[in-house]
Amino acid sequence: MGPDALAAVQITRGNPTAEEIAALTAIISAMDSTDHGATAPSGTELRRGRIRRRRALNAAPLPWKVGRQ
Repeated sequence: MGPDALAAVQITRGNPTAEEIAALTAIISAMDSTDHGATAPSGTELRRGRIRRRRALNAAPLPWKVGRQ
């Protein structure tokens, strides 16, 4: 983590110690690194999921003879 990363954090009130600034910087850095792994599903994946759910909720088709009398 270089000096540019510290420039992104600006303290407006109080007089934090170096340890407090380091802790805050570590938390922000950890939050930033976890965001890169999460990606939104694409349109195809969403459609595929909807189709799977719809098929799972539909009852299995009955044999042809059951409905006839």
